[in-house]
Amino acid sequence: MGPSITSARYATLDGLRGAAAIVVVFVHFHALYHLPDIEHGYLAVDLFFAMSGFVIANAYDRRLSSGELSWQQYFTLRLFRLYPLYCAGLVLGFISLSYRLPAQWREIASTVPAGLLMLPSHAPLRTFFPFPEKYDFIYPLDFPAWSLFFELIASLAYGLFFRHLTTRLLIFVMCVSGVSLGIAAYTSGLANGVAWPTFYVGFARLGYAFPAGLLLYRFHRPARRRGSLSAVLIVALVLGLLFMPWSTLHQPVVDLVIALAVLPAIVWAACRVEPPVRLLPLFVFSGAISYGIYVLHVPFAFAVQDLAVHVHFLRHPSAVSAVVLLPGIVLLTWCADRCYDAPVRRALLARSRGWLTARPVRTAPAADATMPE
Repeated sequence: MGPSITSARYATLDGLRGAAAIVVVFVHFHALYHLPDIEHGYLAVDLFFAMSGFVIANAYDRRLSSGELSWQQYFTLRLFRLYPLYCAGLVLGFISLSYRLPAQWREIASTVPAGLLMLPSHAPLRTFFPFPEKYDFIYPLDFPAWSLFFELIASLAYGLFFRHLTTRLLIFVMCVSGVSLGIAAYTSGLANGVAWPTFYVGFARLGYAFPAGLLLYRFHRPARRRGSLSAVLIVALVLGLLFMPWSTLHQPVVDLVIALAVLPAIVWAACRVEPPVRLLPLFVFSGAISYGIYVLHVPFAFAVQDLAVHVHFLRHPSAVSAVVLLPGIVLLTWCADRCYDAPVRRALLARSRGWLTARPVRTAPAADATMPE
C-alpha cells in the first residue's frame, strides 16, 4: 500500500477510526485487563457519528447534488457497506450467546428475525453471564450494533432530504440535539442509546455529531498537510481524552465539552493533515479493520472467554482471554475483510450493476449543482 491509496480518502480519519474501535473494546472488557472503568470511552461512538457525517458527505454530496445517484441507489450502497459484517456479527453473536445461555435459547432465537432486517428487538438476557443482571439491549445478539441502527437512520435521512439540508437546518438540528444532550448528561448520562430504557439518548447523540460532520465537510478547506506527525498526535490525543480518568464528580460537564466541542474539533484537525508516508499503511489498515473490530469484538470475546473457561487444563483462563482478545479480533477482522466482506460486497455490486450504474449528470444551473446554502 502506498500514498496513492489515500489520494481520495483521509488517512488520519482512518487512524482515528481504528483507535476509537480499540477504545470501545477496552470499554466493554476493561475488567478482563484489570482496568478501572473507562469513564468517557463511550464517546468514541459520538466520534464515529461525526466522522461518518464527514466521510458520507465527502463520498456522496457531489453525486447526489448532480443527480448522478438517486437516494435509493445511495441507500442501497450504504446497506451493501454495512450489512455483510453486521450479519457476521449477528451469526457469531447467536452462536456465542446460545453457548453461553442455553436456558435462554428461546429468547435468543426470538431476536433473529428482527436482527436479520437490522432492526432492534426486545429480549432481556444475562449477556454478561455468570453475573445475574439482565440487559435489555436493543440489539441483544450483538449489542454494539445499536449505533448501526442510528447510522442507518442518519443515512436514510441524508439521502431522502439531501436537497433540504441547508446549513441553517443542520445548525438547528445540532442546537436541539445539543440541548437534549445537556439534559441527558445530568439525568441518565451520555453512555446511553444501547438499551431500551435510555434508547432516546441515541437520537440526541446522533443528531448532534452527524450533522456536525456534514458541516465540517461543507466548510473544510481541501488543502491538506501531508507527511505530518500531527496526525499521530491527533490519534494520541483522542486516546488520551477517552482513557483519561476524569473525576466522576464533573463527568456531565466533561462529557458535554468533549461531545459538543472537542470531538468535532478533532475531526476538523484530522481532515487537515495526513500521516507520514511510512505510517500510511498502518493508518489505512487501521481504518479498514475498524468497522469489523467494532461489530465483531463482543461475540468474539464472549466465545474466547467461554472456551477458555471450559478448557480445563488452563490455569488462568481470564489471563489467556486477555492475551488472545486483541490480536485475535484484529486477525479475525483482517481475514473477514479479505475473505468475506470485500468479496460479498463485490458480488452484491456486480449483481446490482445495471441498477446502480450512475445516471448521466443532468445539466442544470450552476447553483443547482452546488452544496445547499
